Amino acid sequence: MPQPVFHRLPGALPSAGVPEEAWPFLGALLNAPGWGVALVDADARLLWMNDLLASLCGRPSGLCVGRLLVEAWPGLAPTLAPLLSRARLGERVAEELVSGRFGEVGTLRHLTVSALPAAPGAGVLLLLRDTSARLREEAALRASEEHMRSIVEIACDGFFFHERGQFLDISPGLAHLLGHYDTAELIGRSVIEWVAPEFRAAARDAMERGVEAPYEVAVLHRDGRRIPVEVMARPATFQGRPARLAAVWDVSSRKASEERLSRMEHFREQFLGVVGGDLQAPLQTLQRDVLALQQTPSLPEPLAEQVGRVGQGVRRVERMIHQLLDFTRARLSGGLPLQASSVHLGHVVEQVVADRRQAHPGRDLRLTALGDLRGTWDGGRLTQLVDALLGNALHHGPATATVALQLQGHGDGVTLQVHDQGRRVPPENHATLFEPFRRYATSDKEGLGLGLYLARQIALAHGGRISVESGGTEGTRFIVWLPRASGGTLAAGS
Repeated sequence: MPQPVFHRLPGALPSAGVPEEAWPFLGALLNAPGWGVALVDADARLLWMNDLLASLCGRPSGLCVGRLLVEAWPGLAPTLAPLLSRARLGERVAEELVSGRFGEVGTLRHLTVSALPAAPGAGVLLLLRDTSARLREEAALRASEEHMRSIVEIACDGFFFHERGQFLDISPGLAHLLGHYDTAELIGRSVIEWVAPEFRAAARDAMERGVEAPYEVAVLHRDGRRIPVEVMARPATFQGRPARLAAVWDVSSRKASEERLSRMEHFREQFLGVVGGDLQAPLQTLQRDVLALQQTPSLPEPLAEQVGRVGQGVRRVERMIHQLLDFTRARLSGGLPLQASSVHLGHVVEQVVADRRQAHPGRDLRLTALGDLRGTWDGGRLTQLVDALLGNALHHGPATATVALQLQGHGDGVTLQVHDQGRRVPPENHATLFEPFRRYATSDKEGLGLGLYLARQIALAHGGRISVESGGTEGTRFIVWLPRASGGTLAAGS
């Protein structure tokens, strides 16, 4: 085997034209970090290689130098052969990417190769740089970007990458939303072109400031339609460089629902205002006329009884109208409006009991009050609640049964119990007892079945609760708990 050209000074490049004192510097240059360097003669024989290239191939230079490339690097020589042929013909091959294995069974490497021709017939200078790690990182980055795109595409209606307001990439879903079926039509163009004019200033400001909170704009479809969307952007990497990733949601359905709800709210206000006023005005006239007749001196007794029955009927109709209006408010608005003030619940209950005693003089009504009974509530609504529970007990219980009311003040609230000792509610009726339009006794035919429903709504509006206990010989007990200071529902209605 012929001796290597650089046998006398391994790692240096002796030459008749180079002073001997320059050889160490030339050797250092050839062993500079980053590039593997080799000299290959015209017959594709390896004449010399630097230390870095020896470490890349995993073989000492002594086992490679002097051999044909196909012998020294059998796994890499086939991919290098075309580049060497081009260089031997005088072409300067610059940074071509090749892949292969060093040694008999070496690691697959991805190399950037430059082949520079020497003097005619003198061979080729090979420069090799291992880019395997960089390519693996780029592949991992691409895989990560694709994974991220898949997640974003599932989570939203479309997304796009942009840099300073210019489309770098756009998902098919967003392109279709804008009326385009070829995403390439949008790449490189300004995002603002597809934003409705009235939103462009806000959108431009959000992109320039890197706003990450969701914001709403309207985008322009290809046919000119405006589509409301929600946008949320985050910093991201696109093909290895910093960019912004923006996710887009089509909120057309949500906007349509909000508009429908707004129309319903407007209709509700009109309905309650018109119906309430139109129904209450004639009732107030009837009440005034009944009161005037009752105050007429020397009114015959039969006529007085008739006028009294008319007055009771008017009050019953008025109560039913109020219940229907409250039921409508509760269903359309999600709760009853309240007017908060300082209220003594004991005084409220005493007044309701006094009114019911006057209407039912033969019934035994007992009231017990203990503790602090003051709180911030809607006094009118609590009067309605207590009257509904007491009226329910009077109407459904036996005429001889005692109805006991108990008030107990606690640290965080007040408990009201209405106990009808002569009535029992079957267990199968407990689940639906507070539902609207439920009537379980013939004595309630004149009502609408809304009293208990509205009592529960009033308790809930105050942040409280209502429950029922019934069984055995203990009769039926309705239990109401009210916090002293109600939550957000009360404050909103105040």
